[in-house]
Amino acid sequence: MSFTFGFQITEEDGEEGDSSCQNTGELHGIQECPPPPLPAKEISMSFSEVQQHATTSQLRLEGGEVLSYITSPESKSLEASTSESDLIPSVYEGGMKIWECSVDLVQYLSEIALSWASLTVLELGCGAGLPGILALTKGAERIHFQDYNEEVLQNVTIPNVVLNTGTGLDAARCRFFGGDWGGVQKLLTEESESTNDKYDVILTSETIYNTDSYQKLHDLMKSVLAPHGTVYLAAKTHYFGVGGGTRLFEEFLQKEGIFQSEVCKVYKEGVNREILKIEIKKS
Repeated sequence: MSFTFGFQITEEDGEEGDSSCQNTGELHGIQECPPPPLPAKEISMSFSEVQQHATTSQLRLEGGEVLSYITSPESKSLEASTSESDLIPSVYEGGMKIWECSVDLVQYLSEIALSWASLTVLELGCGAGLPGILALTKGAERIHFQDYNEEVLQNVTIPNVVLNTGTGLDAARCRFFGGDWGGVQKLLTEESESTNDKYDVILTSETIYNTDSYQKLHDLMKSVLAPHGTVYLAAKTHYFGVGGGTRLFEEFLQKEGIFQSEVCKVYKEGVNREILKIEIKKS
């Protein structure tokens, strides 16, 4: 399965200055700017209130585990966005779909000998939340899910959690955060400073397609990952039509000097894809 994203970023879009605004050329030089990033907030929802979905499918893992997910999520506020494009920067970041690197990450996590018990896990850009749900079913003590869009968490992530764990799940084991990474970093950092508690594992997939987001992702990881923690990142080697990819992200990490990374699995079917293992450098 291969694909490119449904939007284009031109060189003009990447220039400094007022490059975030596009001159329409038809309204006497009036510029049209993208909306500001969505603010960060915690999303609360009772598992017992989650509606059952009639249309579901299953992901069967090589180890025998089975994860279920809804296949026709609905969101009135995102309906126009999802019908026009897979991604709209600062509006909709693709969380209504199951992306292939998310499946790669789930398969990889099911293969490795990782003891999940007592671990605190954060999934960034979670969308359907399958990697985090796998960690939850394997006994992770706590799993926190983050997605840019609140509607994705309400209509996709949380229903998938309930679909795989039931409504009797201890709500204290799961929390859900929506909004831009910059705001989420501030929210989670303030909380970790008060509790002295950081994440043992961070999971993320298909989140490095846009190089403009690298600094926010890096700073968030730096702020909330425990000193002994590990980031597992699944992505394509190169995102055609957008420009990001695993090599560019590794170069960015090397330049920042905080993290070390290694490629721990390569997938060559279709578009080349990889799993990166990222850890804080030892002093």
